[in-house]
Amino acid sequence: MIAFMLRRCIVLSFMVLIVALTACAPLTPTVMVTPTPVVTPSPTLTPSPTPTQTPIPPLVSDILWPESVSALVPVPIEVDLVPPPGISAAAMVTATVVDPEGRALADFELSSLDGVHYAAAMPLLLPLEPLEGTWTLSVGVQSDLDVEGETQLVFTPDPISFRDLSGDLPPGVSLRVPEAFTEITAKGNSVAGGRTWRYEGGEIALWWAPGPTEPFLLNNAIVMLETTYALEEMPLAFEVEDALWQDRTAFLFLEEWPEEQGRAAKAWVLQDANYWLYVLRVKGAGGDTIPQILSQTAETFAFVEGQ
Repeated sequence: MIAFMLRRCIVLSFMVLIVALTACAPLTPTVMVTPTPVVTPSPTLTPSPTPTQTPIPPLVSDILWPESVSALVPVPIEVDLVPPPGISAAAMVTATVVDPEGRALADFELSSLDGVHYAAAMPLLLPLEPLEGTWTLSVGVQSDLDVEGETQLVFTPDPISFRDLSGDLPPGVSLRVPEAFTEITAKGNSVAGGRTWRYEGGEIALWWAPGPTEPFLLNNAIVMLETTYALEEMPLAFEVEDALWQDRTAFLFLEEWPEEQGRAAKAWVLQDANYWLYVLRVKGAGGDTIPQILSQTAETFAFVEGQ
């Protein structure tokens, strides 16, 4: 019994010692483990496509041009500029005609008639005897829109056939009259006479007669001019200016005729080396304008040297 009690005391003492040692040992801190967050990748953003701007279609240029051209018929300068559907576009349009030697014959500014059709105020007037070769019409367009289509063309003027007047006029002069002109007056002979031709309502006439063998004076010119008037066809008035023709003294009369007789006219009175007197007259078809084709024809009158 005593031995049992002794062993029990030893066991209890040993247990007390263990508890005491445990109480004196330092405390080990408890480590709180924070879970590592799982990062979910953000979705990749796809940029929205930049909208492509729809290109605006261009103006389409179309030069309006006759099949044939000559000095006998004034040529209108016209261009169509067709805009895209539903779009209106303003434009500045010019044109230039260049001869075969590269010289500009005429420049034009075209005005819009309806937003599409552009036309020059005055037509192209070609020379009566144009240079042979290729002529060029160039059109310039300034606009906010691009321009496609026809902006240049080449052409060759039709040649003009002329009358043979070598047996009708005095030998000391020449005149180039197109065959397209209609002769309406033929009087006298190569010594004294006259011829009148009509075209597009206007007239060109040449009269001649021997003159006095004395210096060419205004009174001689007036007498010669008056011989070309018929009693039923007289001008209302005229003005006179000094002039030169191939370095020869001449007088230019600016005539005013009744409306039904052409109204505006010019008459040159000239004298050749053989003292023949000439009246060269161009008359308009009405109003105050003389067709250029008639003026160009009058400019072909020339003194023939040695005749």
